[in-house]
Amino acid sequence: MNRNKLALLFASTFLLIVTHASSQVARTLWSGAELQIPYSKAFSVTFSPELRLTDKKRIDDFILEAEAQLRIHKILRPTISYRYYRFYDDPGEYFNGQRLGAGINSSVELGRLKMTNRLFYFHRLITRYAYGYSIETRREFREGIKITYNIRRTKLKPFVQAEIYYDLSPNRNYEFSKIRVRTGLEYPLNKRSSIVLFFQIQDKLNTSNPLRTYTVGIFYNYKLPTPKPKSVDIE
Repeated sequence: MNRNKLALLFASTFLLIVTHASSQVARTLWSGAELQIPYSKAFSVTFSPELRLTDKKRIDDFILEAEAQLRIHKILRPTISYRYYRFYDDPGEYFNGQRLGAGINSSVELGRLKMTNRLFYFHRLITRYAYGYSIETRREFREGIKITYNIRRTKLKPFVQAEIYYDLSPNRNYEFSKIRVRTGLEYPLNKRSSIVLFFQIQDKLNTSNPLRTYTVGIFYNYKLPTPKPKSVDIE
């Protein structure tokens, strides 16, 4: 794939969400780190703390997540995850949340192009503390596609990513609820660590109070070495 075709692909995907109009706009900054611990070539666990800030320099979300991934095929990887998060809404109101997720990742490489697909189901329990106490259950299905390109003779890896959310929560209409489009760059610092920078646009769907969110993100990723198999001595 030449650079002109790649640029056209990035632009067309980005325009899918840019052309969607919203009455309200928010701006956020996301930052975090990711530590991947491989226990073998087939199994790994990833820990990911994350902090999200609003344009008013206020904490929007604080997240702690752990994810386990099993490689059953060179392109198929089932995944389970647990997330604890604390987030804020109106002044004086905050929420604690827990999220369990299960899904599968698949990827394929075509020359310098890598395509990744994520299918996930999430079950969330949200505890509200404000003018009382309540627990809310939410369920959602997500699918995301990411396309990464390895530029020749550079370390830069530009990518574009799109994700759609489908709401399966009790007492709600089953419908698409949110869409995200993200474009950015991954810069490997060495063979074990990298920095990821991105810009993201998110739109709420099927709501009487539409909201568009612009996000700038910066993340640091580090992968520990894969342990070598222990040799067995035969007497």
